[in-house]
Amino acid sequence: MRSTRILYPVLFALCILLLAAAASAGDDAADMEEIVVTATRIEEPKSDVPASVQIITREDIKNSTAKNAGDLVAEAALGNIMKYPGALTGTIGLRGYSTSLLDTLKGRVLILVNGSNAGTANLAKIPVDDIERVEIVKGPASVLYGSSAMGGVINIITRNGRKEGYYGFAGAEAGSWGYWKARAELSGKRGGLDYYLTAGRSEENDYETKDYGDIYNSGYKDETLSIRFGYRLLDKGRVSVGFQHWKGWDIGSPGPLYSPDPDDYKDSYRNGLDVGYKAETFNLKYYLVKDRDEWHSGWGEGNSDVYVKKTGTQGLSFQETFPLGDHRITAGGQWDRVRIDSSVNTGAPYSPNAKYDSYGVFAEDRLSLQEKRILLSAGVRYDYFRNEILSTPGLAVNPRKEDLDHLTVRGGIVYRLTDRFSVKGNVGTAFRAPAPDELAADYVSSWGTAYVGNPGLKPEKSTSYDAGVNYSREFLKADVTFFHSRFRDKILGYYDPGLSAMTWKNVDGAVLQGVEVNVSYDAGLDSGLEVSVEPFANITYNTRLSSKDAEEISSFGKTLLYTPKWTGAFGIRAGQDLWDMRLIAVYTGDERVQDWDFTSPTYGDVVDKGDFTVVDFKGSVRPVTGLEITASVENLFNRTYEYVPGYPMPGRAYTAGLKWVF
Repeated sequence: MRSTRILYPVLFALCILLLAAAASAGDDAADMEEIVVTATRIEEPKSDVPASVQIITREDIKNSTAKNAGDLVAEAALGNIMKYPGALTGTIGLRGYSTSLLDTLKGRVLILVNGSNAGTANLAKIPVDDIERVEIVKGPASVLYGSSAMGGVINIITRNGRKEGYYGFAGAEAGSWGYWKARAELSGKRGGLDYYLTAGRSEENDYETKDYGDIYNSGYKDETLSIRFGYRLLDKGRVSVGFQHWKGWDIGSPGPLYSPDPDDYKDSYRNGLDVGYKAETFNLKYYLVKDRDEWHSGWGEGNSDVYVKKTGTQGLSFQETFPLGDHRITAGGQWDRVRIDSSVNTGAPYSPNAKYDSYGVFAEDRLSLQEKRILLSAGVRYDYFRNEILSTPGLAVNPRKEDLDHLTVRGGIVYRLTDRFSVKGNVGTAFRAPAPDELAADYVSSWGTAYVGNPGLKPEKSTSYDAGVNYSREFLKADVTFFHSRFRDKILGYYDPGLSAMTWKNVDGAVLQGVEVNVSYDAGLDSGLEVSVEPFANITYNTRLSSKDAEEISSFGKTLLYTPKWTGAFGIRAGQDLWDMRLIAVYTGDERVQDWDFTSPTYGDVVDKGDFTVVDFKGSVRPVTGLEITASVENLFNRTYEYVPGYPMPGRAYTAGLKWVF
């Protein structure tokens, strides 16, 4: 009830803002169309896309206190977020569907970097330094991207050299808890060649909170390197090569407050390489990602156990877009392979090695009617999967292969009532293919439990409906979308007495429903001032989060766990040539969670986790040419809050920085 009382006044205020700004809008204002690429795999105006799309722009990133992509996405108030201390972002959720931290193949939200599989679900491994923008497509996207795109797609788009000549900076910043960072960047174009390079290193010691004091063993060290070259070829074509590196070490793993560990730590890295050719209507790309985590742990003091997990992801994709009368057809295909290898120095690994290959072909048609006032789209995709459980040193495994295939469809409509105002609708199916262990496991774990895959498993599936309105002019942009999603054939692990083993089955899933609102209005520029003053808000309000699985309902109740009733990001951006700033408040609503605190009388029960709001500020000034000074405050009001019970986030933190820009 509390969140509902807060929500209605906020929505009312936003409607007043939208109507007042729209009423003051002159038809002679120059429109600035936002261009997006993720929703249809080609560049086109956001207003022409039937899906709900949220954009984190370069200006948002520049004025953000985020240290990695996980922080950046959390600021967007997308939905259910789980974050832990140090360089670890747990899960990111859209519309009640989430990524999976333990296994990228079991996620229901797809993470991409430049349109290809990111190779990790831990967004803390993706540096914020070289991100140009983030496009979040909400709702079913499996027709274009295959498995896991049930709740949507988060596409992290990196930077390129864009301007003739050379540009860059060298800078450093320092702040609370021994935090420091040094970074340099160089970019530019010369003739047909463009280039972008950035490198940095940072470190932070243990942080503290208002209510719990120091959180010991929460520090980390990391380094980043990103390189991208492009070359114009054959008039309108471009060849590109990119490399992205992140390495973290001495990453503390403090454990929850009820079971702290003073010395467990992790060393990790993620390296990504991509090579591509893009022409006006054709796109060809190969990518390779190597991801590695090495956990050092043990009971009490000391770290006698070393667990290593390596994930290799690679793939090849191509697509062609061509006109046919009033139709625009996009067709293509992709291959992706994920190889997972695990080992431990003191016995058998927790799970067997596995390999997963997927092959997909897709086609989507957009029909333009009434001089592009009406845009109709329809798409279809076919996927074939091969899952393999591999021989694993130290583990009693019977290697096994299982195959399956799946068909996905979607359709949409955009109706432009005026040049600025449109209504849109979208309906589609999406899916998650069973992971290798769910289909093909046949092994005995180190603790003696047998695991047997179920070759009869069906993919998890969703059918989703969207309906929304979009208003866009130069200084005002607003979207309101209603969504309804039916989750079916959820894959559930359970113990089967007949097999005397753990196995998997399909069960009924859930019904998810809600409203999304994105609005921004630059009142300063629209009023003729020489300074931008832009309030903004992004809200997701879930009107229904209902489990349909009888076993889950009997154990935990009907309301889905770990999904806030509503989330919102509210703030103001302001600036001009010599300065800029952003103040943002991110609200995370109440949610139902399971209590894992074994010292608590409610241990194992489902409990209410309270809401919280975090306010951040960042500003920069450029007093003379070539010099930029920045200052920021994270958690401005020093609130004690936690995304995951038992893991409090940092208290108030100050940071100051200096850049020499050339």
